Amino acid sequence: MRVSIYLFREEAGDFEDLLRDFPDGARVPERRELSDGVDLDCEIWVMPQEPKPPMWAKYVSPLVEISDLKNANASVVVFFKVSGRFFAVCFGYAHSLLRGELLEPEFGLRVTANLADPLKVAAMQVRTLSENSRQQRSQTANKTRVAEFDLEVEREWLRYLKADISGGVDWASGVGGSQSLSLTTSEDLKNFPEILSSLLSEFRSDAYKEKFPYIDNFVPIPKGDPVQDELWEALISAIEDPEGRKVGVACPDDLVGADVAYWKIFGDRKRREPIEELTLQNVIEQLGNFGTNREKMKIIPLNSSDEAIRTKRNLSDYFVFEVDVAGETYALCLGQWFRISSDYVREINARVAELDDVTASLNLPAWRKGSEGEYNLATCQAQGHIHLDAKNFMIGGPHQKVEVCDFITREYDFVCVKKMEDSATMSHLFSQAAVSADLYSVNAVGRGVSSVGYADNVKSLYRDKWGSPDSVEGNRRMVLAIATDKPGPISKSLFFFSKVNLVQRAADLRKSGFRVGIAKIRR
Repeated sequence: MRVSIYLFREEAGDFEDLLRDFPDGARVPERRELSDGVDLDCEIWVMPQEPKPPMWAKYVSPLVEISDLKNANASVVVFFKVSGRFFAVCFGYAHSLLRGELLEPEFGLRVTANLADPLKVAAMQVRTLSENSRQQRSQTANKTRVAEFDLEVEREWLRYLKADISGGVDWASGVGGSQSLSLTTSEDLKNFPEILSSLLSEFRSDAYKEKFPYIDNFVPIPKGDPVQDELWEALISAIEDPEGRKVGVACPDDLVGADVAYWKIFGDRKRREPIEELTLQNVIEQLGNFGTNREKMKIIPLNSSDEAIRTKRNLSDYFVFEVDVAGETYALCLGQWFRISSDYVREINARVAELDDVTASLNLPAWRKGSEGEYNLATCQAQGHIHLDAKNFMIGGPHQKVEVCDFITREYDFVCVKKMEDSATMSHLFSQAAVSADLYSVNAVGRGVSSVGYADNVKSLYRDKWGSPDSVEGNRRMVLAIATDKPGPISKSLFFFSKVNLVQRAADLRKSGFRVGIAKIRR
C-alpha cells in the first residue's frame, strides 16, 4: 500500500481544526464512526462522490450501450493524534479536504532525507528561486547517488526527494516527499500510531544534514506563520520608500520573444493606464493602497491586439524582495516567502567578498543616458578598448551565436556590461561570461566567417590593435561590469540569489582559466 501522510503544525489544537472551510452549498465530508473494538485516537472523514459517466463515454456511446457504466472517486482521510501532534493519512483526493495553512511545509522532504539511502536516490526536483523560476525534475532508471542527477542542489530549492529507505527500517520500503510523505508499506492502519511516532522523530532529527546538507539553504515559510505578517509589512514599507531597499519587480513567466505590448494592473476598482515597461517605478506609481488591497490586485501581460499572453496572476507574485528580520534573512519569490539559512548567507557573502573589485582600476565612465549599446561604444571610443558589443561569434548551427564580451581592454580584461535591473538580467550576464570563457578555453571552432578558433579570433583582434597578446594572455580576466544607482560596492547591492549565481559562475570562469573581477558603473 502507498499512502500520503501530512503533519499538522503545532498550532493545530484539536481534530476540528484540521478540515478546511467549505462554502455554503458545497459537498462536505462526512465523519464515520470507528468500528467496534478499535481503540485509536483518530477520526475518519470520507468525501463520497456521485457516480458519473466517464469522460470518454460520449465518444463510445454512439457505438454501444454503456449507460450503466459510472465512475465514482471517493476519498478518505484518517486523522491521527500521536505524541501531541496531528497527522493526516490520505487516500484518493483527500488532501483537498485539509486545512493547508496548518500543514508543515517540508514534512515529507525532511523525513525522506533522514530515512533515505543516499546511494539509492530515485528522483529529485529542484526550483530556481528567482523571478524566472525554473523547475527541473530528474529521475534515473537505476537508483543512484545525488551527484548522478546533474542538478545544482546547492543553489536551488530542493522541493522533492524519492529514495529507498536505508537499513534498520522494517515497516516501509520506499519514501518520497515534499510537503506530504509518500510511504510504501504493508503495515495495517491499526499499527500507524507507532509508525507515525517514528516519522515524527525523523522529522525532528537533523541527521539529514550529513547526507543532504543543502536542504536547509532555503526553507519555505507557511502561510500561517506569524512572521509572514511582519514580512508583508516590510514589503509594503519598501514599496512606499524603495530607496536603499532590495525590492524590485520582474515577470515570473517566461516571456522571451513574446509580443508584450503593455501590462495591466487591476483588482481594486481603480482605473489605471496600461504600463508599457515593467519597472518598479512604473508599478509603484499605479499601486494606490497596496497594503489594503494586496490580495485583490492582479496583473496581466497583453499584446498589441489587447489579447492576454498569460493568465492573470497576483501582483505580489511579481515582486522580488529581500529583508532581514530578527537576525534572519528572508526572500520573496513568486509570492512565496523563504527563510535563507544564516550559515548559507554568510558563506555566499564571504565568497562574493573574495572577488576582485576592479572598479577603481578599470575606471569606467558613468552611464548617464542612452542604451547599453550606446554606452559601450562611447566607452570604447573614449578609452580605446576593442569594441565587441553585438559582434557575435558564430558557432554550431545558424542560430547559435555567442557574444565574446562587450569590449576588451589592453590588459586583456573581457568586460561584460549590464544594468542591474533584476536577478534575471544578472543571470544572463553571468551566464554569457561563463559560456564565452568556456569557448575561449577550448578554442572552439566557429562556422562561416567565424571559421577560426574562438581564442584565435580574440587574439587576432588584439594583435591588430596592440600587437602580440602573449605577455597579457596568461592573466586574462573576465570582468562583470554592473551599472547601478545603488550606493556602496557591487558586492553589497546585489540580490542574494544573484550572489548565489555569481559565486557559481565565478567558479566556472576559474575552471576556464580566467581570473574574475567585478566593477561598478555609476548611474
